[in-house]
Amino acid sequence: MAKLIDSLLSGSSGKVGRVVVSNLYGTEILRKRPRRRTSEPTAKQQLIQTRMTLSYQFLNPYKEFAKKYFGKRIGMRSPYNLAMSSVMNAFKLDFDLMEIIPEYNKIEFTKGNLMAPLPVDLTSADPNSFTLEWFDNSGGDTDRENDQLQLLFIADGEFKPTLIENAATRADGIVQIPLANTFSGMDVHVWMTFIDEDGTQAANSAYAGTVLIS
Repeated sequence: MAKLIDSLLSGSSGKVGRVVVSNLYGTEILRKRPRRRTSEPTAKQQLIQTRMTLSYQFLNPYKEFAKKYFGKRIGMRSPYNLAMSSVMNAFKLDFDLMEIIPEYNKIEFTKGNLMAPLPVDLTSADPNSFTLEWFDNSGGDTDRENDQLQLLFIADGEFKPTLIENAATRADGIVQIPLANTFSGMDVHVWMTFIDEDGTQAANSAYAGTVLIS
């Protein structure tokens, strides 16, 4: 059984046996459909599948944000694909211990050409909150002073981070974020970045560190 459509406007699409023809962003792709699995996956295969699931869970709360602010399309790799790669590469597979070990400091949640943030301090002096300080590197440039702070944070051992948009400006140099009571006594990982006022440009995000919530 075969079906192949050749369109001047949308290119070729269809399938011939197990070969599938599709058009992605102007590029025609031929690939094989995977065969139906007839055996149980090995322990290593299960670990790889688990990493994929965890990566999707991590990225899902800010996927629309990543589509806008994780760089530009590279060939057939969209900003979303690039953001997913950043997460997956940080979720290290240990085949000796059969564990997935997150290296949170390796994760980026934005990429762009704006001046990068410079985190200075991350503390939790007040209950159920954290305070982030950064260096104002705007150099008196009004546009850069008004860049908007974007925050991403997740409690250690959790699967889905929280995105807070437009929490402060670059010139503010400090922000305090209130948290739910459930965060008390937990280590929280924090990332920061800046978006310009027009919402068109982003900076490379920075990992601000880990803080124990009081």
